Amino acid sequence: MSGGGHGKKAGRHEEHEEHEEHVNHEAWVIPYADMLTLLMALFLVLFAMGRTDLEKFKKLAESFRQEFGDGGSADVISVGSGTGDSPLDGGNGVLDNSGSNKPSPLQVEQAVQQAALTDAKDAVQDLQKIEDGILVDAKDANLGDKLAFRFEGRGLVLSLLNDGVLFRPGEATLQPEGMEVLRLVMANLEDLPNDLAIEGHTDSRPISTTRYPSNWELSTSRATSVLRYMELQGFDDTRLSASGYGDTRPVADNATPDGQSLNRRVEIVILSEISLKPAIEADA
Repeated sequence: MSGGGHGKKAGRHEEHEEHEEHVNHEAWVIPYADMLTLLMALFLVLFAMGRTDLEKFKKLAESFRQEFGDGGSADVISVGSGTGDSPLDGGNGVLDNSGSNKPSPLQVEQAVQQAALTDAKDAVQDLQKIEDGILVDAKDANLGDKLAFRFEGRGLVLSLLNDGVLFRPGEATLQPEGMEVLRLVMANLEDLPNDLAIEGHTDSRPISTTRYPSNWELSTSRATSVLRYMELQGFDDTRLSASGYGDTRPVADNATPDGQSLNRRVEIVILSEISLKPAIEADA
């Protein structure tokens, strides 16, 4: 009799085991998507932490909020709402927002691009002030027509037009008027933290002398002469570099005398720590 009861229990156990729950093979998608979102948010936070300027981080946070809209009960990013100095102190951060407003990868990318554009515009404004200061001093010294400026992704390019001012034709010895122009420029650059790249350029007319076999040697020697003069005047030489490009980077048509005159130049590039390309492209 006891053997029969044991058989019934075993039968019920086997019947219970036959009812297995349906396995959801797509259940991994949700945690995987959440993980990707959190990783993107982490990269954004690391990017922001790498910026030492709290105000720029706040601009990044604001652009991030604008991408997501102002809806929802929690902020996407909270900056400076705690008691500490860290921009991550207090408030609801990206990782705290577990609701429906999670940032998508596209939104994160757009926020980062907006932050890069804001930084680039700020850098352009700072360099524009330097340009304005140099132009004012050059105008007062009646040297305004010896300078030209343009912005590139790497920084502000100051062109010192040669045309007999810096050097005589086929030579690389600085002339007195060229030294005057350089002193004026150095007065506006010596207190900047930026590195400076000094670059020599020539027109396309060939040169072949014992000292300068080609325009490569001439352009490099002229750039080095400018660097050496700045160094001798007490300029921090650890911020300086010199290079020559011959006639390979013209800014005008070498087929005309005016174009050749513009191409004979030495450029001092005030290098930016960040790329100015986003701001330049936005203004194009």
